[in-house]
Amino acid sequence: MKLTYSSIISSKIRSAVFIPTLFLLPLIISCGTINSDKTLGLIPIKKLVFINPSEQKTISREESNDLKSLKRSLDIVGLKVTETKVTNMGSIKLNDFDLIILPYASAKELKDEEIKVITDALKSGVNLFFDGISKLNEAIDIPMMQKNITVSEIRDLQFAKNILYWTTPGNVKPFDTASRKNQVLCIDDSTHLPIIISGALGKGKFMSMATLFDPNTDKGYSRFPFLIEALNHEFGIECHAERNIMEMYFDPGMRSAHPISIDSLVKQWRKHKIKRIYAAGWYYDTDYDYARLLKACHENGILVYCWLETPMISMKFWNDHPEWREKTAYLKDAQIDWRYLMNLADENCRKQVFRETDNFLMKYDWDGVDFAEMYFEPSPVGPELPQNFTPMNNIVREEFKKQEGFDPVALFDLKNSHYWKVNKADWRKFADYRKDLCYRLKTYFLDFLSNIKNKKKDFEVMLTVIDVSLTPELADNIAEDTQNTLSLYKKYDITLQIEDPSNCWGLTPERYDKLGKLYRQYVKEKNKLVFDCNVVNSHEKGYGGFPSEIPSGEEIRQIAYNMGLHDIRPAFYAEDAVYEWDFKNICTVLANKAMITAESKNQWKISTPYTIFIQTGNKDFTVKLDNHEWLAGDENNIIIPQGVHKIKLSSCKNDPNQFKINNISGELNWARFSDNKIEFSYSEDITSCYVIVNKQPEDIVIDNQTSKCPVFSDTANEFTIKLPQGSHVVKILSR
Repeated sequence: MKLTYSSIISSKIRSAVFIPTLFLLPLIISCGTINSDKTLGLIPIKKLVFINPSEQKTISREESNDLKSLKRSLDIVGLKVTETKVTNMGSIKLNDFDLIILPYASAKELKDEEIKVITDALKSGVNLFFDGISKLNEAIDIPMMQKNITVSEIRDLQFAKNILYWTTPGNVKPFDTASRKNQVLCIDDSTHLPIIISGALGKGKFMSMATLFDPNTDKGYSRFPFLIEALNHEFGIECHAERNIMEMYFDPGMRSAHPISIDSLVKQWRKHKIKRIYAAGWYYDTDYDYARLLKACHENGILVYCWLETPMISMKFWNDHPEWREKTAYLKDAQIDWRYLMNLADENCRKQVFRETDNFLMKYDWDGVDFAEMYFEPSPVGPELPQNFTPMNNIVREEFKKQEGFDPVALFDLKNSHYWKVNKADWRKFADYRKDLCYRLKTYFLDFLSNIKNKKKDFEVMLTVIDVSLTPELADNIAEDTQNTLSLYKKYDITLQIEDPSNCWGLTPERYDKLGKLYRQYVKEKNKLVFDCNVVNSHEKGYGGFPSEIPSGEEIRQIAYNMGLHDIRPAFYAEDAVYEWDFKNICTVLANKAMITAESKNQWKISTPYTIFIQTGNKDFTVKLDNHEWLAGDENNIIIPQGVHKIKLSSCKNDPNQFKINNISGELNWARFSDNKIEFSYSEDITSCYVIVNKQPEDIVIDNQTSKCPVFSDTANEFTIKLPQGSHVVKILSR
């Protein structure tokens, strides 16, 4: 259940805050981190070493959690490290590495000679991250306060507007920064005393935590959600590999308080590498400019779906047809939260909805439709809230009375023998009836939308349902049924999107792993399964053990990671709720299987199972892929096809008149370039593929057949071509 969608909602306010641009920091890639070379502007890959304790069996549970948490946080973003033990430190050269990661369980066992090895490496220019208080603090001359404090709220100064909550308070001895020689990175919010600092020793930099990174879980998300951002800020660890597969919900009403032009908004989406937008369709009878939205998105290579939110149709529909309004158990009009619900059991109502929706879908060049959240209110409590309980319209009451012999309104009469809390058998009858009715209504709509799909080309029909497998008791409350959902998937040519219910939003990211294991048993086609995450205020004051009230940093990284475990398409509600830095978090975690290694100063080996976009830190270079000229990418990114490749960069500037691919929404398999011709192969098995080139196409040949494809452009140097669904070989000619 999505609790907020438009400006008419006041019951739920997102705690979105302003974050200074200074702190919108990039993350890490699989291969490690890269620094600039002043000669060529290329970026050598840094090396990281993780020092384990000599014997992990003897460390405490808290220390074990901390050790595993640090490793997991690094692994989630695809950062690979060399591992060694304290006892083996003498067999490796620390000076060969750029960053030493030293968990407390290892630091506490260091002998004087081992501490000297680390401090000597630090002085020579190697960087160091460590947590907890040990003899190492004294060796580096990091003074501590005399007394411990109890910490339950902290503030990371990179994101200073956000309070972070510890549901398990910590006993911490803060750093003494009276000398001001070290920089404070994070403070206890009540005393303002520092608990994370950074500083320098010789040529190297260090970052030190006054407590364990995460003693509470082995996942790394209970205390410091922005460790990866801090490593970036302090040691320059940047992310260079991303995927453009994110899908985002978009409600224009949520942008009304802070208006932004459609063109500017869409350019932001492209920058964030959003592939699909689900645009709220309930403004179809207002003056919202859907034509401009679709045109801008297609010009920027973004697919646009019409998001339907039945039984809500539109405010105008509600006002124009009071005779078709849904009723609650108190026989009042069913305006529940932000949704104004209509009686879709009424055939005349459905016919009018289908007429208006048909006109709307056929009027614009939609890439698909998201038929979402066709359930009965209220979620998640069901009959516990009779004033919001639906459906109770006359058609439902008469049909059920004819079937079972009593009016379902009696289920909510405390004095009636059918009262639902007393008469469980009668409640069971109505609960089953509601599920059947919900299923029937979905079939009516999917029949209708399948006809739309047949009239359009490369059009995706998506069914979004609230999962009830994690909380089976919810099935009766909202009339959802997992087997009904799966039968609809088998019956229709649709994509299935699974949304976890609101009472699960505070659970750990591993819920998406559980959902993936369940639904992948039935949905085998890779791109026919989508998971939806609601980025809302689901952790009030740290509820659930997550410091950030809105999923961010480590939590959102691990959400994306758990979705990726089962090759699930990732969708998020909503584009206006995700923090700026978290778009990159999502893109980079989804690219964490890509591996980049340096073979020489200007040559990398890249192994990737999917198309990725990599950043090299300099736009003024020429690129060869596998010894051939490579002109796929814009000034910020190089597009790398799936497979194993070698890219070689030189400092020669590109000829701006060369014909090139700037962007592609599908999977790029290979490409060849010449002055006025591009040949390439792509795969996009669900919908159209949008490819952006820098010159006006004169001829487009697909699989050796000349084709007339739609071309979109609002500039003189970018032209977007809409290519057909499937796997194809394309030749584009220009002047």
